[in-house]
Amino acid sequence: MKTAILLIGFNRVDYFDETLTSLEANEAAHACDLHVYLDGGPKARQADIMERVERTTFDHVTVVKRKKNWGIGRHLIDARRALFDEQGYDCVLLFEDDMVLAPTYVATLLSMLEWASTYNDVGTVMAYNINHDSLEHQAQQFDEVVATNRHFWGYGMLRSVWNDVKPLLYEFENRYLQGTSYGDRAHRSIRWRFIRQVMKRPRTQRSGTSLVPPELLTPPFSTWPYRCPTSQDAITALALWHKGYARITTRVSRAKYVGESGFSFSPEMYEKMGFGEQNTLDLSTMTTSPSNFTLAQTDLEGRPMKPARYE
Repeated sequence: MKTAILLIGFNRVDYFDETLTSLEANEAAHACDLHVYLDGGPKARQADIMERVERTTFDHVTVVKRKKNWGIGRHLIDARRALFDEQGYDCVLLFEDDMVLAPTYVATLLSMLEWASTYNDVGTVMAYNINHDSLEHQAQQFDEVVATNRHFWGYGMLRSVWNDVKPLLYEFENRYLQGTSYGDRAHRSIRWRFIRQVMKRPRTQRSGTSLVPPELLTPPFSTWPYRCPTSQDAITALALWHKGYARITTRVSRAKYVGESGFSFSPEMYEKMGFGEQNTLDLSTMTTSPSNFTLAQTDLEGRPMKPARYE
């Protein structure tokens, strides 16, 4: 399977270094093609980031540097278009510059994709989660996956899935991301004239064997999407849902999120969303990845592990 790793950067040099360093420690990553996409503009620090890229242990790195500030929405949509549509990759593993990965994070994603290939409903796989169970319990959950509506951190997607969801993403791009800054996109119109309209349509019923049962599915958005996110990640979640896909992640996290400051985050938001207490096992001990997984359907108290809406 022809696989690309897409690493996104802008101006968080220290975070970028942490993410790339942890990627370099992933043996499985070196069998993939690394593509680094750097957004531009007055606040960009492309030269500083390039100093780190030039010292990487990856043999071959393709770098795309935007001459202007595209904003994360256009930046990510266009990067996936380039890798899937134009360069023909079968799979893309996407990382923003805000994660520290276990040394088997990439191997775990690839194993999950292979394992999930017998199911018709897996749209993306991740190995990041916040698990509040004790570390002793987590040690027994290492081969379990759960349904998720979390933000897209360190995820893998196949080209077949991309081909299903890209029309909606391209429509969003054309309607809302052209000729305006990302921060000035039309939030109200996106919510009420785009997200609401898609959520009102019938969801695609996929043929074949599904992994995630209906009782563990949660729509990412309501048909009354007050104050819901309007990011390209949100629209990716919307498109996956509309096309009948679920998203899964490992129950035990193989990464730590470190993006305390950035376009969408502040230290206050970081704490509010629970990232100050990620309760993660020692990443350095995660030296193997399962080849088979089990969908966890109930928590330790017997409650259904049904995800919350996308936040």
